[in-house]
Amino acid sequence: MSAFDVFITLDGNCLNGFEGLCGVARLRCDPDAGRWEKEIRFFEGVAGGHATQVNPTGTLAFLGNLSQTLLFFDPRTLREVRRLSTLRFCAPEVLYSSQTHVVWLSEKSFIAVLGDSLWRFEMDDLENPVRLGEHRVKLPHAMKRSPSGRYLGYGSMDHDHKGYACELGIFDLTTNTARVVELPATCWHIAAHPTKDFFYGPSQRVAPQGNEFGEYTLAHFKNYVFEVDAERAMVTRHASIAKELPAAFTSDVVVTANDVFYNACAGGTLVRVDLETFQHVQFIDEKPGLVRSLMGLRSGWSNLVEAFSRVNVLGNAHRLLKVLLASRFSLLDGSLGLVVSPDRRFILSAHRGLNEVIVYRHPEMVVHERIPFPSIRGFFPEHVGLLSDPRLGFHHTTVSAASVTA
Repeated sequence: MSAFDVFITLDGNCLNGFEGLCGVARLRCDPDAGRWEKEIRFFEGVAGGHATQVNPTGTLAFLGNLSQTLLFFDPRTLREVRRLSTLRFCAPEVLYSSQTHVVWLSEKSFIAVLGDSLWRFEMDDLENPVRLGEHRVKLPHAMKRSPSGRYLGYGSMDHDHKGYACELGIFDLTTNTARVVELPATCWHIAAHPTKDFFYGPSQRVAPQGNEFGEYTLAHFKNYVFEVDAERAMVTRHASIAKELPAAFTSDVVVTANDVFYNACAGGTLVRVDLETFQHVQFIDEKPGLVRSLMGLRSGWSNLVEAFSRVNVLGNAHRLLKVLLASRFSLLDGSLGLVVSPDRRFILSAHRGLNEVIVYRHPEMVVHERIPFPSIRGFFPEHVGLLSDPRLGFHHTTVSAASVTA
């Protein structure tokens, strides 16, 4: 198997990644040779690193963030190429509105969200994007393109002024029109089927504080996984998962020929739903045991302190109890990043709490390798003490084989 790159977006050693640092880690993988080469870079003047998308030729990457900034870097060197403030086009309605995800159309062309619409940008003329049409959802989040290239699918975030976003958007790139798929729960993250124009997304159950979702808390409800036919813009199948099962709070989604996988980062698992019946749900447990939890005590303590700074716990003890139930009483985050290798032989999980990448053999889902990453202190020694939380802050991931040979 040829080597491939996994890019992990970094937001620092915090609970609220919306307000954290902004960086990227590249893991160059050659599993057959047992080589796992790590490189890490943080970028100054931008905050809230969130997601990375690499262009089809592997020559340019977008680093999505919560800073209303289009930031591009060379995936071969991790050096910054260009950045542009999107405040010249519009100001965010809520503090967590930004360009967190894009969809590449070609080597230099991509689609991003500005305000109520989708826009096509050209790298050679970033200042003059072309409006495609309204997206028609409350706040678009993760965006993916269907295998035929005709449809964009995108999740939607709950909105301080517009309420819960129980919807998913489908945009037709041939007619530049959007349709909305109504859902019983919010869905932030989706993935496309490898060969069919279908999208798959798990629910994201959070609750506002007052009317504000900027510092949301976990909502301890049942979860869903949706299958959406892009052509018909409708849910064709869904699975629901009882709240007692460890499926809370989602991040990356990947779809293979046989299964949907996603991170349940509060529940501390990878969730696997079979495509044949859309009924069998398997949980790959990533929750650390006692010894590893004690080794991550600094990270757990950091999460606890920030949680108390985020919520009036004494006046809202039920919120803390819901979080503890959803997380199975673990203070460490689970994995937030998930990719499948280009040859489908491995699935890689970026575990935020343990600051390591777990490599599974697929489809067996047996651990093949654990790859530890360095402490964030090495990058910010003047701000991070010896006893501080060492996490780099893994968030969304993407995979590229083109960036290895470009």
